[in-house]
Amino acid sequence: MHKAVTALLVTVALSASACTQGPRPPAAGRWQTLAGEPRNAAAADSLMATLLTEQRLQAISAAVVQDGRPAWVGLAGDVAPGRPADTTAVFRAASLGKPLFAYLVLRLVDEGVIALDSPVAGYLSRPLAEYEHYAALAADPRHRLLTVRRILSQQSGLPNWNRQGPVPLLAEPGTVFWYSGEGYQLLQFAIEQRTGRTVADLAREKVFEPLGMANTSYLWERRFDGRFAVDTLLVQHPILLRSRERAEVAGSLLTTAADYARFLLAVLEGRGLSETSRAAMLTPQVTITSRSLFSLPGADSGAARALGLAWTVGWGRMVTPQGPALFHVGREGGCENYAVAFLDRGTAFVVLSASPLEHEGTFTASLVDALIGGGSAPLDWLEYR
Repeated sequence: MHKAVTALLVTVALSASACTQGPRPPAAGRWQTLAGEPRNAAAADSLMATLLTEQRLQAISAAVVQDGRPAWVGLAGDVAPGRPADTTAVFRAASLGKPLFAYLVLRLVDEGVIALDSPVAGYLSRPLAEYEHYAALAADPRHRLLTVRRILSQQSGLPNWNRQGPVPLLAEPGTVFWYSGEGYQLLQFAIEQRTGRTVADLAREKVFEPLGMANTSYLWERRFDGRFAVDTLLVQHPILLRSRERAEVAGSLLTTAADYARFLLAVLEGRGLSETSRAAMLTPQVTITSRSLFSLPGADSGAARALGLAWTVGWGRMVTPQGPALFHVGREGGCENYAVAFLDRGTAFVVLSASPLEHEGTFTASLVDALIGGGSAPLDWLEYR
């Protein structure tokens, strides 16, 4: 059966199942889509099992947040052949770690450790260009415009990644949206120098523990052994080996759907941040003019404008009929992840998955549309369909 037809039938089944089972208390796993259509845990679990088979996934987990609580957490698949996963299974979240890092940085701003509009170079023990990875910036005085806010709102002007030599500036900081993992890694470096502590320790103390995210870390921990959902062919992949050695806020986050749902709830509630910092996280900092996430600025064919796309301190932001929404993607070889939060509706969604390295399909849109509806709008721009 064609996958699009399957997704449509499942969407109908979700509504029908919820309507025939009669009223249940919220704890029984019931919620509504953004259009007010009822949903329930049993049908959602069935959809997850279907996607697991159709998409040849090893494991998949998702969660819905609504009315100030995690309304549902679902999971299907194995952490290893013959070993079923449960809701404590840890997934590679990839770039979903960026909004969490931004939240951590805003906590540090509120504590007076750093300032949002201060140059990052001021937090280093030596001039930025004296570090080997940033040697190319010695002849480019624009690097002095690299501030905390500009990096977190993807206005650093640095490339996404530049692992083959010194990193250059591609645009003047603060002038255009240019998605960059390098920018986040630079800010991590500066914060670790400023505080004398690792970002893994800072995140645990100031984010994960206060929010009850007991199964989340930027660094691989032995306690995750036996419950790490990852394709077996990826076990010795450089991405995973690095996660055992050093935290990388732009891509090494390990978490569960239940834990990330707790973070999304904190984002919706503004918990843990001052009003000023929360406003920076919710408010557009730069308008997006690119055709897609990784394309050049100014190449928009109309999709970004139609969605009112912008970037905040940590998140993508879109304008929808249901009000403004924050979103972020986390996709690389072996995993496909997505999170979205509707600010005026108190509704959020996250999905984490483990798939074969060569996996070329994408299931996110059908899952989001079936479970909350309307949350997949930026997926074309994210090149996720």
